Amino acid sequence: MIDIIFHDKTGVTPYNPGQTGGFENAAGSGEIHYYRLFDGVGIMLLRLEMETYTEIRTQIGMIEINFCINGRFETSFSMRDSVLLKPGDMAVSCYDGRHGTRSESRFPLGCYEGLCLEVDPAAAQNWLEKNAPGFSVDFAVLKQNLLGNRWFMFGTAGPRCEHVFRELYENAPYMDLRFLRLKVVELLMLLSRIPQEEGTDLYCSTEQTELAHHLRDHLLTNREGYVSLVQLAEEHGISVSHLQKMFKQVYGVPVYHYIKEYRLEQAAVELVRSAKPITQIAQNAGYDNASKFSEAFRKRYGTTPSQYRTHANGLAKRSREIRME
Repeated sequence: MIDIIFHDKTGVTPYNPGQTGGFENAAGSGEIHYYRLFDGVGIMLLRLEMETYTEIRTQIGMIEINFCINGRFETSFSMRDSVLLKPGDMAVSCYDGRHGTRSESRFPLGCYEGLCLEVDPAAAQNWLEKNAPGFSVDFAVLKQNLLGNRWFMFGTAGPRCEHVFRELYENAPYMDLRFLRLKVVELLMLLSRIPQEEGTDLYCSTEQTELAHHLRDHLLTNREGYVSLVQLAEEHGISVSHLQKMFKQVYGVPVYHYIKEYRLEQAAVELVRSAKPITQIAQNAGYDNASKFSEAFRKRYGTTPSQYRTHANGLAKRSREIRME
């Protein structure tokens, strides 16, 4: 069961957030904490343990910005349009009434932590002009900077925006309304002004996408032996170079880079959700010894596995204490 908990810091009954509707009948468990900060702007903290869910969008013109804290988030709007998020990535969409009405999402690691910022541009612009005239956010410029002529985009959030996303995620339950409003406005101003990288052509045929998924699943399930890309390419009648290019087109990174990152993310989940020894988690991630695993983990997360586990458990304990007060 997914619990949706409203924390209305404005003192006004919140409107129904656009993203929560898809979780009503989802199979899994977790919590969604919703904070309405001012007219037209709300944030959701998502902590989920589930495999899949379906979302139906109805609010035309709403800008939705998702940021991945932990886990992986994969969404398909159609055979052509898909989003693949890893920690540090964000996805931006603006429902236009045609594209992305229905999306099928899945969490390959079985869990997900993220933040979703929902913005009604007209209402937010009006509130800021009346209550915070010194902070200029032009939502037409923000939308153009993020999306251009597209209705969705995804990619790395960048260090400056990622810092603010993580501040919001960690501090929303504890900080007062003024702090959260300032951080959201800071984030909106950054997203309006930081140039976005030009994306590559992300189109892949259904056959290419299915082949990339097959290759990924094969590599992830074969932990014991070396998997030959030459053999896999021969099985599907394509060259190794074409296979590698197709995989990067679908997943955004080279084959073995994806596998290494994926297994480190699985390890991060195990560190938090289990009491397994770090040596065992290292072996599950494909490392011969804990020191090599610790070095790779520190490069990926900026902290050692033991420090990561201690910090995550501390946050979870603090969150439980806040809910009990």
